[in-house]
Amino acid sequence: MKGSVRKKGATWSYRVEFGTVNGKRTQIERSGFRTKGDATKAMNEVIYNYNTTGDFIENKKITFCEVFNEFIEKEAISTRAYATVVRYKSLYKNHLQAVFDNYFMYQITSNMIDDFINEKMITYSEEYVKGFFKLLKVLFNFAHKRQYTKKNIFPEVTAPPDPRHVGEIKVYTEDEISLMEKRLQGTNVIVSYYIALNTGLRESEVFALQWSDIDFENKKIKVCKQLLFQNRKWCLCPLKTKNAYRSVNITESFCEYLRKLKEHHYDNKKLYADGYKRNFVTSRLERNKEFLMEIDDFVNVKFNGEMLTTNSIKFMSKVCKKDLGINFKYHNLRHTYATILAESGVSPRYVQEMLGHSKLEFTLRYYTHITEKMGIIARNALESKVTFTIFTDARIKPVLVVN
Repeated sequence: MKGSVRKKGATWSYRVEFGTVNGKRTQIERSGFRTKGDATKAMNEVIYNYNTTGDFIENKKITFCEVFNEFIEKEAISTRAYATVVRYKSLYKNHLQAVFDNYFMYQITSNMIDDFINEKMITYSEEYVKGFFKLLKVLFNFAHKRQYTKKNIFPEVTAPPDPRHVGEIKVYTEDEISLMEKRLQGTNVIVSYYIALNTGLRESEVFALQWSDIDFENKKIKVCKQLLFQNRKWCLCPLKTKNAYRSVNITESFCEYLRKLKEHHYDNKKLYADGYKRNFVTSRLERNKEFLMEIDDFVNVKFNGEMLTTNSIKFMSKVCKKDLGINFKYHNLRHTYATILAESGVSPRYVQEMLGHSKLEFTLRYYTHITEKMGIIARNALESKVTFTIFTDARIKPVLVVN
């Protein structure tokens, strides 16, 4: 492979010879460089990329706007969940469009993105800013994969802090659990309270549960969907990650409670007869497909069969705050479940599987959170396994013998 530079009029150009391919001479020439050094640098970059990848890639004159639209229309529609696509469009329209739309992709630098992220950090939450970072990363990876850019600049972008790694994990005490259980007893939401505390399911997973998801024989609950409010209607949607699809083990006593609850639902159906509510939700479980379906076996329903939704959590928060003085967050029931398992010495891998975490590091937060209690467990374990008579017999004194 040969390369050369030359001056053409007021600017410089470079030419690269790729050799003979299928009997034809292959070469490229690019001009318009201000100096000889600029032309030489561009030429060397072409030669390096060709020797490294076996391909010649040029920056294409394609704008950020064009890449976003192409990604949404050709890839996202088949690879992303409906809610994710909606979120992408919102982030683009409200934030990215005004800043990046008029640039060609190759003109956008890592410093420009860092400045954008830092500016947003002043106004918005870490969780929201993380959304900007993820979408920009997706778009630049897409552009590089399609060979619109010679280089993917995104590895040089500084990632914002992950909000899941910061903040205190709130765990309810035994007294708080008892108080909330007594206050919520007899209300429509008590079942969802018990489910979260006994399984660690997320709120959207809890309210999507059907009786067909519960395996009474093997004492397991299958988690395979979530109930979300999208486009002003309740929808059954896929879970966010592959790890979120799981089977959660439940205790014999909780399994028995659910058996009795199922029988109670059946009795209510007979009692209300034709007056028993019919529940219709939109299924979006298959990508790019949706249809209205009737669900007659939701676990969380009122006495008359009407489905309960995550809106019920507002009631739980209100009464716990007003009547008990407890700042209730439904997600803290999940934290409490995980912490109980961790305190009991259960393997982090098992807890990760039950919670549906995609990364073990998320699960390990519960183990670093409870070091004092786990220290007691560790001491008790050592006490029972490696305690010798000499440790406790007052008549025996330690003796060191020098050999």
